[in-house]
Amino acid sequence: MTHRDPVTGDTHEHVTEERVVTPVTPVTPAAPASSDQVNVNAAGQRTYVATEMTPLAIARRIVGLLFGILIGLIVIRVILLLLGANEGNAIVDGVYGITEPFVAPFRGVFSIDTVRPTGASVIDIGALVAIVGWSLIALVVLAILRIPDRSAV
Repeated sequence: MTHRDPVTGDTHEHVTEERVVTPVTPVTPAAPASSDQVNVNAAGQRTYVATEMTPLAIARRIVGLLFGILIGLIVIRVILLLLGANEGNAIVDGVYGITEPFVAPFRGVFSIDTVRPTGASVIDIGALVAIVGWSLIALVVLAILRIPDRSAV
């Protein structure tokens, strides 16, 4: 079958190809897994893995959540200061009020405390240092909470 291009006037031939698809033999399903959780990396020994939450695991989750909320609020503080947010707004004032006691210990670490590039925008160096500081403190606390879970080597 030929086709004529209305713009160039050239004729083109359409080629149609048919392919035959052969069905694939179905795969037999695997046997259902056992309900026991087994460590397969234990050099041929069957070692069972505990699946329930230990009190230390719950404590680690709570500590991680609290430090995550704190660091998230400090990041929001940095963003609000960068954008020159209105301190008269209740939400902005609340974020500043909540985070100030956690940023205050890190003020004065460097000789530059804030940088004012233009307008009402402020780069709070103390808050940036606080993010790093609280992140390191969180890592240390979480590492301490993991010590009892380590096995003897």
